[in-house]
Amino acid sequence: MTVLDKYFYKFKLIKAQLMLGFFIFIGFNACTQKPKEMVIEGLTMGTSYTIKIITQDFQINVEHITYLIDSVLSEINNQMSTYIENSEINRFNHYSGKDPFQLSPDLYRVVERALYWTEMTEGAFDITIFPLVSIWGFGPDAGQSIPSDADVKTALNQSGYDQLTLHLTAVQKINPNVQLDLNAIAKGYGVDALSLLLDNNGFTSYMVEIGGEVFCKGVNKKGKVWRIGIESPNRAEPGLIETVSLQNNAIASSGDYRNYYSTSSGKISHIMDPRTGQPASTIAAATVMAGNCMDADALATALMVMGAEDGINLIEKLVGVEAMIVKRSEDMELEKMYSSGFKKATFLP
Repeated sequence: MTVLDKYFYKFKLIKAQLMLGFFIFIGFNACTQKPKEMVIEGLTMGTSYTIKIITQDFQINVEHITYLIDSVLSEINNQMSTYIENSEINRFNHYSGKDPFQLSPDLYRVVERALYWTEMTEGAFDITIFPLVSIWGFGPDAGQSIPSDADVKTALNQSGYDQLTLHLTAVQKINPNVQLDLNAIAKGYGVDALSLLLDNNGFTSYMVEIGGEVFCKGVNKKGKVWRIGIESPNRAEPGLIETVSLQNNAIASSGDYRNYYSTSSGKISHIMDPRTGQPASTIAAATVMAGNCMDADALATALMVMGAEDGINLIEKLVGVEAMIVKRSEDMELEKMYSSGFKKATFLP
């Protein structure tokens, strides 16, 4: 059984809170019947979430479903947020012992899958970047200051997936200073957890979004495939750069235009290249479609680091995964690159 198979079969229900959005939800077409659309919204992981459930059952207890959703999000947040002092990930980050650190099953799955993508991307995706994120002014102790070369070198020495050993149910630090940051994969995991929650409660048509990471199943309230608009990275002219159909599939975006600060030398993005210790700066945005949102989330970040050509080459080797990468030309015009199957999803069903 593959790691991804284990992820779906062993997925446990959990809880939490979310982060900023890349997508705008669009419902098209008409249908003779008008099923009920139940919309649940809230805040989590430093961002917002939106859930749309399509159902013919007008007796659904919305308060109960909302309680279940918030419980799942709360649990995830308590496991994976570096902003909660006594979260599980912070306990691991502060641990300096030589023995393996026992993880909850859910955190273990996320770490295990993250390390899989680290190997697949040859280090472009790496969850051990917390020291790098911190010195560049992001994370819980954000200061927004450019670090010295010496600080970057020190942070690189404290980072690296090769400084972790994965055991059956635990993770061992080879370097006691290694610290994890799951920001690039936790929201996607949260989307998958909520999707599983809705499945287990008998819902067959819904959209789940956390901070712009999305999973859609079934159809919208008009009986048509969900349409998801992808936001343009051009902040001077906001709007949609693309619109795709999404059914029983996930989509996630990463970009340099959301979480950043400006200096005299240019824009400093929160997306770090774990190999160099510098902010990623080769492309403007990356969008990935995959069978689950955890993978889409991780890959979108990885593509931002890998760049357009290497990123598309990786996507073409993966089954059931498609991507769009947006570059800025020398005159700051946006240029789109697609994997071979992504463009098919942009047509109306």
